[in-house]
Amino acid sequence: MALRILLADDHPLVAAAVADRLHTQTGWEVCGSVTSAMALLNSIDSLRPDVVITDYHMPAQGERNSDGLRLLASLRRRYPSLAVIVLTMITNPLVLRSILDTQVHGLVLKDAPLTELVTVVYRIQRGFHYIGKSAMEVLSQADPGSLVGAGRAGAERLSRREMEVLRLYLTGRSVSEIAIQLCRSVKTISRQKNCAMQKLGVTNDRELFEFAALNGLLLSG
Repeated sequence: MALRILLADDHPLVAAAVADRLHTQTGWEVCGSVTSAMALLNSIDSLRPDVVITDYHMPAQGERNSDGLRLLASLRRRYPSLAVIVLTMITNPLVLRSILDTQVHGLVLKDAPLTELVTVVYRIQRGFHYIGKSAMEVLSQADPGSLVGAGRAGAERLSRREMEVLRLYLTGRSVSEIAIQLCRSVKTISRQKNCAMQKLGVTNDRELFEFAALNGLLLSG
């Protein structure tokens, strides 16, 4: 069964470019494209998408859900199993953190190549969360005196092997794939991943990806 993807963006050229790129992927179907928050919410029941790729800010007079956070909260509340990817031109780190706080599955800036959007859909399809490279750079550079410093201190508590496992996991590899690549058992890789997460103070994959973005865990080498 094809992966059904619904697009929501009030810029037709952006939506068209995204749709053209996604159509090239075998097993994916762009089931619709809408231009407002209200149209998005009204289309989900009939189109039944597996993934929504939405702009953060789609202004429309008289629409309560044209506010990005309100829209994302509505999607989470009404469709908890729906995978949501935010595609935005916003580079304010406070706004980007607020978007992540709504528990979206992916966050990509519009300056990213379309291949990155393909990557985020692919990784979400495999059960991962994803923060785009440029979004991670914005987040990791914000408040360098506290957030990044604290993150580096946390990362310094990791062993070399734990860091190696985390880096591979954060690039989208599964525990089984990492075990094959590093010639270790799945049990060992799983234990090293869990120990690393405990040292960083994160309890799930979403928190791990947010930690990596906010603290430059992937950007430091």
